[in-house]
Amino acid sequence: MINRVFPLIALSMALVCWLAAGDAAAQGIIDMCKSSATYNAGTVLVCPKGDGDPLTSPIGGGNCQITLTLRDNSNTPIAGIVAEDMWLVGCNDGLLLCGLSSGSNADSPTNAQGQTTFSNEPAAGGCETGLYIVIQGAVLQGPGHCGSPLCVPIATHSPDYKSAGAPGPPPCAADILCPDSRVTNADFSWFVTHYPSAANPGATYLACADIAAPLGAPIGLADFSRFTLHFFMDIGHKCPI
Repeated sequence: MINRVFPLIALSMALVCWLAAGDAAAQGIIDMCKSSATYNAGTVLVCPKGDGDPLTSPIGGGNCQITLTLRDNSNTPIAGIVAEDMWLVGCNDGLLLCGLSSGSNADSPTNAQGQTTFSNEPAAGGCETGLYIVIQGAVLQGPGHCGSPLCVPIATHSPDYKSAGAPGPPPCAADILCPDSRVTNADFSWFVTHYPSAANPGATYLACADIAAPLGAPIGLADFSRFTLHFFMDIGHKCPI
């Protein structure tokens, strides 16, 4: 497991139950059920250096920007929630953020309409099929999802999939996910097992290794070229701090 989200989900559930009890003091406090998000599904490349795809420019085109609207239990928009109090994590705990939550903070504080956006590329490694939106430590539930966290269907693929060992986590075998916030030979060795070549014509397709358009089997030269932009002779991209 990479980023522990289960305590956040539990906190969300506790907050939902408290608000449902009709506590008048909850006015002005974020209601995770009445708050909402709009978005489009898609896939983006993320890199520990933070030079992957903006959510506004996913692989294959389109726009996956997330617009978040925060409301209290009276459905009143909440302004002034700082950007550092809102961030994204992987729905399956598969996203390793740089700088903890700062790797995927919102673009700005919430405005008078209670709105902010997530448009920047997350600084992260790993591989995910979707993203949770976290506000002040609690996971957004949103209209139609009250009682369960809302998993936004934006996939994140990264050239940082494997660990090279210390000072990172222990290396892991085959297609087990163990990113270490840097793109190294460990990642290259994993990537080429899924890249068809003369030496490996029967390479098995894996979506996490698919980082360039067009998405879908097989992994192609565009994927290989894009991988090399983040990796060069084991001196690859890594978290800035």
